[in-house]
Amino acid sequence: MPTAVPDTRTRILDLAEQLLLTRGFNAFSYQHIARELGVKPAAIHYHYPTKEDLGTAIIGRQRRRLGKWRGLPRLTELSPVAQLDALLEVYLTHLRQEQRVCLFGSLAADFRTLPEPMQRELRLFNRELTAWLAEVLTAGRTAGALVFRGEPVAKAAQVLTTLAGALQVARVHDEHQFYLIFDQLRSELLPE
Repeated sequence: MPTAVPDTRTRILDLAEQLLLTRGFNAFSYQHIARELGVKPAAIHYHYPTKEDLGTAIIGRQRRRLGKWRGLPRLTELSPVAQLDALLEVYLTHLRQEQRVCLFGSLAADFRTLPEPMQRELRLFNRELTAWLAEVLTAGRTAGALVFRGEPVAKAAQVLTTLAGALQVARVHDEHQFYLIFDQLRSELLPE
């Protein structure tokens, strides 16, 4: 059975997301997207009248993906350590895909130049991810499977910030630097 070709709106969103994660939001234009997709810039403006609309749509889609992912039985039925490993695998996937940074890492650098709707969506995305990870850490600590000092929400914020930073460090140095940070983070959370 042939694979369905994504519609133009989805193709635009997919490419814009890829450009955002590899270059940053301020480093691509509708011209880049139009050229890559072989369409006129007007086709992009038809679906996303402004770049703000496009950026907000990218973050919104990431939030929906996060919500679906968090609710998947194959994730919710895992132990806290396995749930943490599933999150870590997301960051490893970014590293393996042309050393892309994560959504938060990409947009945080440009945050003050982003339109307010994008800022709002990014804050919501980060809060939702942090809250989920805090729940995982709480459950892991309660079960004796994860160890850390302090409040779970603070540790969750630290873990996510460390992972975002590790992806950026890998761009400057190499994958080895990412794995050093990654392994250190994991070793600090797991009991000896």
